[in-house]
Amino acid sequence: MKLFGCVSAVLAMAISASAGWADDHDPIYYGSRAGMQLTIVSTEGIGTANAKIHVRHTPKDAKAFCVQYNSDYSMACVKQTMALVKIDDYVTGNCVKRTWLDLSNEKFAFLGPAKKSDEMIADYAIKRVKTGEILDGTMASGYWVELGILQHLCPGIAK
Repeated sequence: MKLFGCVSAVLAMAISASAGWADDHDPIYYGSRAGMQLTIVSTEGIGTANAKIHVRHTPKDAKAFCVQYNSDYSMACVKQTMALVKIDDYVTGNCVKRTWLDLSNEKFAFLGPAKKSDEMIADYAIKRVKTGEILDGTMASGYWVELGILQHLCPGIAK
């Protein structure tokens, strides 16, 4: 009887994990400024060749931006931010090929550990496929946003 209870508990945890409902405390970021975050709505195929994360920009996310970046606690700021943020509502990745499409439908590739230099401060080499540019690790390059998306889609590749 105890074994059945343990098996049931493990099965219940596996089913809830595979259902794809994400934790609201681990957002996807759409920009490098404080509070530029999106709520994860659901996930599919995480860690596979068909990884997908659905996101939504909520009033709570807009408030995070208003408060953290603008120090503005007003509802007017929240409404304005909600109106201005226009991005895709999902990201996709192929964890086998180590490539992904971000919230602007731009393709990136994970190339492994970065070769350190005076210009390269990143831990990992992330390539913007369209231009061939390797993101240098600065906030301005978008490195941290793209690394975060990869880590959500393909956990374990870039730790």
